[in-house]
Amino acid sequence: MLLSVPSYLVPGTWLENLELMMDLGWIEGVELLFFSWDEDAKAILEREREAIAALSGRFAFSLHLPDPLGPGDESLVESTRDFVDSYVAHPPAGETVSGDWAGLLAGWRRRYGDDFLVEYTGASAFALAEAALPGLPLCADTGRILREGGDPGAWIAERQDRVREIHLHGLCGGLDHAAFAGDEAWLLTLVPALSAFPGRVNIEIFGLAGAQAGRRALAAALAGRQGRTS
Repeated sequence: MLLSVPSYLVPGTWLENLELMMDLGWIEGVELLFFSWDEDAKAILEREREAIAALSGRFAFSLHLPDPLGPGDESLVESTRDFVDSYVAHPPAGETVSGDWAGLLAGWRRRYGDDFLVEYTGASAFALAEAALPGLPLCADTGRILREGGDPGAWIAERQDRVREIHLHGLCGGLDHAAFAGDEAWLLTLVPALSAFPGRVNIEIFGLAGAQAGRRALAAALAGRQGRTS
């Protein structure tokens, strides 16, 4: 697996966070968070783009696309395609998946490659996205699956040939993006898949201390499996 974190661990810009991560050798990848692509985001990326691109030898970059997604967001893809490995998109919330959303992703795949992943954000939205664009690569989100009472390990096992990225985080008081201890039943069930996973595992906790704790918990869970099988 490639161990990744979000680009927001401390308050600051993308580059400011990356500079903080430089000496944290366990961080192999970073998911650049672009929840919007407004004028402020464009200005910051224009200022930081070359420095971020220069760090692609240190970090493997993925990018979280804006939500909702629109035609104007293609300029974000164009601006980052030379240093970003994959793009994660939320399916639209609502009762239908518009042809605009499906058409955007289908067109981008043709122009830029098969590196656009649909993230699991809930059963209804996922089912509609599957119907509109069947067979797309997937990003599994453990917190969203847990919020619905699901089993992340089983969900991933059913789609193991399509899952390229896992957003790994726990659930606390009904809220996801929570820390996890390493001994949760859902995580232990997921460990066999994680042990052999060739893709990106993003510890999606928005804070440096939480991300470090998540890394330790994951390492403990994986070590426990090795101890049981040795």
